[in-house]
Amino acid sequence: MSLIRLQIISLMLTASAVLAGCDQIRLPGADSPLDAEPKAEETTPPGTEETQVSAEVEFPVRPEASAADSAIDWEAARRDLAARPIEAREGAFQVASGDAAPPVPVFLPSAPVSAQSGEADVRFQPMSDGYYAFFPGEKYDTIVNGTNKVVAAPGEEVAPRGEALNFQPTTTGAQVSFSRYGADYLVEFECKELTNGLPTCITQDEAIAFATDLVISGTR
Repeated sequence: MSLIRLQIISLMLTASAVLAGCDQIRLPGADSPLDAEPKAEETTPPGTEETQVSAEVEFPVRPEASAADSAIDWEAARRDLAARPIEAREGAFQVASGDAAPPVPVFLPSAPVSAQSGEADVRFQPMSDGYYAFFPGEKYDTIVNGTNKVVAAPGEEVAPRGEALNFQPTTTGAQVSFSRYGADYLVEFECKELTNGLPTCITQDEAIAFATDLVISGTR
């Protein structure tokens, strides 16, 4: 065989080997051959936070407290006011009766109330739903509130209210609540001094006695 023919055969074998190795050529940093199919783009599976639209958060509807005007027994209030002796009213703090009176029968202390030296005077203020009365004292000030508003707890109806005196201590003194003629009343005692950080200016018996002594002093 001639030398030229041998060279031609050698070149053909070399070319075949090069073509066979092309399938295994990889690019720098690549993990697959050149003819490998490109990976499909990763997609977020449905149902994840990225693909779902945030649904509106629905909060539970909470029932609200309801308020209404109570029915006042004006006939009974006028009857009790008329039964009070005229002499018993002299010297006591009085309010006008009739159409100009507050929308609830007025309860005030039966005994005369005088302001202490340097203290504010007795104050009486009719309100749209009742009244506010302020009585200064030496150890404590007294506030009497009356209202015709009845408040029911959320989702509940107004429960019948008795006439019992309910005592409750407070951070500034004490209070007594009661109902008369369909109206609600609150007597508050505000201490002027505290003992070891506690209000001790009035006892439960004294607070109940004061509320018991309140008398009807005005009505429509």
